[in-house]
Parts: sequence; C-alpha cells; structure tokens
Amino acid sequence: MIGAVFPDPERLLIDGLKAGFVGRTEVYVPARVTTAFPTAALSGDATHVQVELEAGNTDDYPVTERAQVRVTCYAAPGRRDNVKALASLAQGLALGLSGPGLAGVFPRIGRSSVAVDPTTKNLMCWFLVRADLLATGL
Repeated sequence: MIGAVFPDPERLLIDGLKAGFVGRTEVYVPARVTTAFPTAALSGDATHVQVELEAGNTDDYPVTERAQVRVTCYAAPGRRDNVKALASLAQGLALGLSGPGLAGVFPRIGRSSVAVDPTTKNLMCWFLVRADLLATGL
C-alpha cells in the first residue's frame, strides 16, 4: 500500500500568488514570488514576496495535511504604504486559492505591523495562513 502523498504547500501558494498578480496594475505588484528573501536593498517601487512553510499538521492523515505557511512581503525603505498594500493584496489572493491538491487556504494570523529587515533595511509585513492539502497516492 502506498501512503498518502501531499503536494508542496510553498509551490501551491507561489504558483497561486503569481497567477493572481498577473495583469494587476498596482505599482507595488512584486517582480518575484519565491521561497527566498531579498538579499539586497530594494529601491523605488520594487517589492518581493517570500512564501515559507512553517509546519505541517497531520492529525487528519491520510486525507489532509494542514500546512502553516508564512507569507512575507518586502518593499524598499521608505515605502511603508507599498508593503502594507502588497501584504493586503497577497493575503486576499492567498485566501481565495483552491484547486488540485488544495482544499482551501484559511487565515491564521492577519498582517503584522511593518518591521525593518536589519540586514537590507527593506520594510517587511507578513501574515500566516493554513493551507489544507489533499492527499494523493492512496
């Protein structure tokens, strides 16, 4: 018997957010949505979105894995409005996701206060979601 296999929640959210950003005209729409954080200071209206799996809960194994995922939005120093607006947009897009391998995305912790990355000085704002993953390979 093959055990349950769950999709990668980071990949599902990255792909879903990228698709949601297509065609948006806001100046703060990110050029990159990835699992990496920006290693250098952003400038102008440049932004970045990082998607990172924090933990998975398999209480409902083998049917569902509940993955906690942090989405961190970054904007250039001095662009506080951009980082807050990007986090709001990204959260709205994430909470609307569903599809193959994904039963739904649900809020865990709403947008954080704006913080400064001590290395790059980029502004950061994050939120947490729970992604309910559907098993395959049963």
